[in-house]
Amino acid sequence: MTNSSLFKKLLLSIGFIAALTSCDKDFNELGSDIIDSDIHHNDIARYYGKVTAYDAATGVVQSNNLPVNSLGIYNTPAFGRTVASFVTQVGLVNYNPVFGNNPIIDSVYIHIPYYSTKLTTEADGTGTYRLDSIYGNLTTPMKLKMYRNGFFLRNSEPGASVITSQKYYSNDRPLIDANKSDLLYENNEFLFSNAEVQRKVTISGVESVKERFAPGIFTYLDVDYFKRTFFDDRSKLANENIFREYFRGLYFNIESDVDGALAQINLAEARITIIYREDYTNPTNVNDIERVRKTLVMNLSGNTVNFFENTPLSLYASALASANTVEGDEALYLKGGEGSMAIIDILDTADLNLLRRNDANGNRVLINEANLSFYVDEAKMGAATTRPWRVYLYDLKNKRPIIDYLADNSTGTTTKFDKGVHGGIFRKDSLGNWRYKIRITNHLNNILNKDSTNVKLGLVVTENINLISNVALKTAFDAGTTTVREVPTSAIMNPLGIVLYGSNPNVPENKRVKLEIFYTKPN
Repeated sequence: MTNSSLFKKLLLSIGFIAALTSCDKDFNELGSDIIDSDIHHNDIARYYGKVTAYDAATGVVQSNNLPVNSLGIYNTPAFGRTVASFVTQVGLVNYNPVFGNNPIIDSVYIHIPYYSTKLTTEADGTGTYRLDSIYGNLTTPMKLKMYRNGFFLRNSEPGASVITSQKYYSNDRPLIDANKSDLLYENNEFLFSNAEVQRKVTISGVESVKERFAPGIFTYLDVDYFKRTFFDDRSKLANENIFREYFRGLYFNIESDVDGALAQINLAEARITIIYREDYTNPTNVNDIERVRKTLVMNLSGNTVNFFENTPLSLYASALASANTVEGDEALYLKGGEGSMAIIDILDTADLNLLRRNDANGNRVLINEANLSFYVDEAKMGAATTRPWRVYLYDLKNKRPIIDYLADNSTGTTTKFDKGVHGGIFRKDSLGNWRYKIRITNHLNNILNKDSTNVKLGLVVTENINLISNVALKTAFDAGTTTVREVPTSAIMNPLGIVLYGSNPNVPENKRVKLEIFYTKPN
């Protein structure tokens, strides 16, 4: 291919940097002398580079000890149905507690808050809340069961020559089902509610609110069970190792024959509270014995595993099974959890040769700005109204952020909008089309001017743009010469999905994935 034909790929939007007005130049007028002997030394030119983007299924993913766990049922018209359950260890806030004489439990309750925002406080003290990170049909009841877990969640791999952290996966639920123990709670009409939780007491026939909690799962538990389990043999409370070997945690399982809702659960604030009374002897009068109120508090800390059961729609499953790695796919299916991602290749050999070409003085073009834009395929998204706020573009080979991510220290109104210059935020363009736009200026400059390797890139949905750790795939897969063994943790935490237009030539040009490069020609 001649240099002239290569240069005809260039689309120009010329504007003098120092001028107060701008004008458009006809493409054919500037043609092939953009780089060599270009008299428009102060012009900024625009070029569309080659992009190939295609789908890849993550398969089963490591899902233990995620910062956020999901619970519920979520069905979308683009991806299908996901059922999320989880198991968690339990620990004492204070081990080896000292009991007085004759301790007797009054009540036991558990509170597991959802993520929510308090909006107002009414005159009677009641708070009103908005639920955050909850998706689906909030009016369809589901069946929620809470079991005592009988499977020990290890910290490290047994028998390894070096200490290796234990991995549990999104399809390991059968391990827990086979070892579940006592059923501690069951609700066949369970709904996620935004109502304030109120723990009430009745004294002398008068009911009053004793405690107020943010919206969440709240229930009283069987007093006799907790007496037998924890008070009759207090040696099991001596330290963390003894306790967690004895009481191996709680397993939350949810079921429904129809659609339901899915919420992200705030385990960091979850508590089991045992309220009991014991004898207290006045040290100045041994005959003065009174009953005093005490609490024994447990948190839902330690190891956790989130389980996902997917029933994918046929169109989604077919797209993942037939990725076009040469021209790219027509649609890119990004889904969190045990889901899918996109593999991105940018700049072919012709692009690189053109952009690296030196002028007569040995100078190259300067990349002022480079952006990848991915447009939402509204037709394939169907009736789905909830979309991920962010997507995350990363170096697939080295499993790390690209340099533009690292260089962006900007903060947003919430952490979801941090690194806003780098982008990847769900926004409309100037024509009203929804897209994710990601700045890759420094990444591209390094490829062109510092001989950095033009690595494959991965694109995933993200729950937390500030989280850049990775988790393992149960089965690795190959993307060209790159073997993918891990995916970003933040993608596993996000239950949502988005369908984007791909790079295939069958996609309308105005919707196709775009690599838009603005550059300055050398003087």
